[in-house]
Amino acid sequence: MTSSANNPVAFSGATPTAPQERMHLLDIIRGFALLGILLMNIEYFQRPLVAMAYGLDTSQTGIDYATAWGVYTFVQGKFYTMFSLLFGMGFVLFLDRAIEKVKSPRGLYFRRIFVLGLFGFIHIVYVWGGDILLTYAIAGLFLLLFAKTPAKRLWKWGVALISLTILLYWFGAWGIQMGLNSPAAAEMLADFDEQHVMMAEMIATGHSVYASGSYAEVIQLRLSEIALMYGGGGIIFFIPTILGTILIGASLARLQIFTKPLEHRNVIRKLLIFGLVFGLPSALFVGIFGTDIEMMIPDYRGAQVFTLQAVANLGLCLAYMAILTILYLSGKKWIQYLAPAGRMALTNYLTHSIVFTTLFYGYAVGLYGEYGRFAITLMALALYALQLWFSTWWLQRYQYGPMEWLWRSATYLQLQPMRKV
Repeated sequence: MTSSANNPVAFSGATPTAPQERMHLLDIIRGFALLGILLMNIEYFQRPLVAMAYGLDTSQTGIDYATAWGVYTFVQGKFYTMFSLLFGMGFVLFLDRAIEKVKSPRGLYFRRIFVLGLFGFIHIVYVWGGDILLTYAIAGLFLLLFAKTPAKRLWKWGVALISLTILLYWFGAWGIQMGLNSPAAAEMLADFDEQHVMMAEMIATGHSVYASGSYAEVIQLRLSEIALMYGGGGIIFFIPTILGTILIGASLARLQIFTKPLEHRNVIRKLLIFGLVFGLPSALFVGIFGTDIEMMIPDYRGAQVFTLQAVANLGLCLAYMAILTILYLSGKKWIQYLAPAGRMALTNYLTHSIVFTTLFYGYAVGLYGEYGRFAITLMALALYALQLWFSTWWLQRYQYGPMEWLWRSATYLQLQPMRKV
């Protein structure tokens, strides 16, 4: 056994959380969040990312349309919100623990964020453009500004940042409406038509390249999509929204709502009621009236849908988390199967992209566009079921998932023990 005197990492107190110290409920929720993220992402393994700006693909029919509508209404946005809340919880718990035990907690936190950002960069450029890890890493840097902020102020900051993005969208819609009522209206409409043509061409090119292009061509197109989505003002909406959600998660962690759920049963019930009362009607409104919305060019109708989508995302996300917590507290054993997948969330998340880009893209198996939404959703469910089994099998033998082990080892600058003793 290495002594602490010869091990600077151990001497500083910078040791990772042992598996037995993990928050089991958070792993269950994280495992469930993985399912929702996959159900949403599966569409964009067979559809260019820029098409996301046009909402639901209404060209689908029958069971394919019903499947897509169900995901659009009850899944899309809700589970990225859940993942973001969990990210905020995990990172504030990590930071608070580091502050107690390490001489330079900010340096350790920054290293953890940097490694996550590196994973995200590799993923978004070389595997799939729908990555969220890099955005988390960027937003997570700002979390340091709130390291000493009390829990009751954290969630208020979070709501304020999310509200800011909503106000910006409304302001953009107002500005465009004012422009359309001015002498510059004809020029603006011509610009909009040009944008529509450009987007249509990019979507058509995307379908062609993803279906039959080489790996180099796919990367080139992916970089163009990323530049358009983030460089075209998307970053103004993504970062504040993600950071706001992370701060709400940080508040929930410091209030110990989901880490000590027995002590907060009443709060859990209130979150469920809030989520159903506000989130469910908002989600249904968006699912009924907002399927053909165009988010690239704001207007008042789009701003209304954008606002209700934000309410639905947070509301239903909290309702889902509350339901899982109630099931957990009532002793339902079947939800325990979600925990191992949650403990290996990073590995499983990246596996989604590797498996389906390999399966669909033209440079590999080449099944892009061969199956409808219902069929690919069944594929997603099959992969998720396999991951539930594999995660359990793996963690019976090893302490961490492969990518979790790499992340921890890079964070602490020391190879972590992998096999269980």
